[in-house]
Amino acid sequence: MHWMLAHAIGDFMFQNDWMQKKTTSSLHAAVHVATYLIPFLFTGLAWWQVALIGLQHFAQDRMGWSKVWQRFMRQTPPDKWPTGTLLVDQTIHAAFMWWVAGL
Repeated sequence: MHWMLAHAIGDFMFQNDWMQKKTTSSLHAAVHVATYLIPFLFTGLAWWQVALIGLQHFAQDRMGWSKVWQRFMRQTPPDKWPTGTLLVDQTIHAAFMWWVAGL
């Protein structure tokens, strides 16, 4: 399985409403990342690549890096462009996974 498909399955199909509280709780974020990583076991990536992806995913989701980026770049705020946060979030995830997959 390609790592991008594993990401889509883990981040969208395996995430429930309870896990959405990941920006306010480390427990929610940890459970989300643990279930998120399951599809990565079928990608052929090395264990340390999967671990790096998991660590980055936890940090990004828990700390809300996408909103930080939007404020830093003075992008349209989330209340006026709700999909913007999702797009920035997914772009950061994809760029990191691309980098890790190339190691």
